[in-house]
Amino acid sequence: MSIDRPFYRRPFFWAVSAPPLVATLVFFVGPLLLLFYVSFMSPSSTQLFGNHATFDNYAQSLADSFMLLTIKRTLGVTAAVLGVCLVLGYPVALVVARMTPRRRLITMMVLLFPLMISNVVRAYGWLEILGHDGLINLVLVKLGVIDFPLRIINTFQAVVIGLLTILLPYMIISIANSLTAIDRSLHEAAESLGANPLRTFWHVTWPLSSPGVASGLMLVFFLTLSAYVTIALLGGVRYKLLVSAVFDAVSTLQWPQAAALSFILLALALIAGALIQLVLRPHRVQGRG
Repeated sequence: MSIDRPFYRRPFFWAVSAPPLVATLVFFVGPLLLLFYVSFMSPSSTQLFGNHATFDNYAQSLADSFMLLTIKRTLGVTAAVLGVCLVLGYPVALVVARMTPRRRLITMMVLLFPLMISNVVRAYGWLEILGHDGLINLVLVKLGVIDFPLRIINTFQAVVIGLLTILLPYMIISIANSLTAIDRSLHEAAESLGANPLRTFWHVTWPLSSPGVASGLMLVFFLTLSAYVTIALLGGVRYKLLVSAVFDAVSTLQWPQAAALSFILLALALIAGALIQLVLRPHRVQGRG
């Protein structure tokens, strides 16, 4: 009686998985390791990086008061975007999940439509709306609400508004897909046991939708950290975030400093992802703890 070999010992498994694994190692893991190596090298004025290993790139970044302020700004913006996306996105996702399949499909297409427009176009659109001579200031001045135009561009509010228009659909779709998968009989069982709508939501809907909430939060957080175009146009030189500092270091050919800042940005993303998983514990839905 023959015993089946594990899947990783079968030739077909390696024939199928080897090409993408090699591509991942060559085009993703390799450059990432090289970037990590560069982050510990000294700067050079004649080549990409020097020949001496040092921790100064990280030490200077974490000791510099302006860089610490930039990191705090980055965390503040991401926290605000996450909070507003969750507060606005969850109710919309509840409505979408209760639609018929046909209406749900149409709604999803409508939610995805803004993502087909370039972030640059949307950012310039917000410049026309929020700018010194933009639509909002023009209307408020004409109505006599304000005497002088407000400074909205290059502020925290402008960056958050610009990112929300890009990232909110990700949150809604992630949560809606999770809510759609919940068995309606569970809500009926909770109601038959005397639970009111609030208790049913807290003890049934919210825990079972935690995988969608977790994926939505991580998507929004990661995309916020890397949304350079929107931050550069709406935040400007007065409100730079960490991704702006990485770009500035690359623009001035400070490759070791840029590499160190990139890994600080990556560390923030990994810590945030771990915290989201730890707090929401989406694995409970699959019965793994």
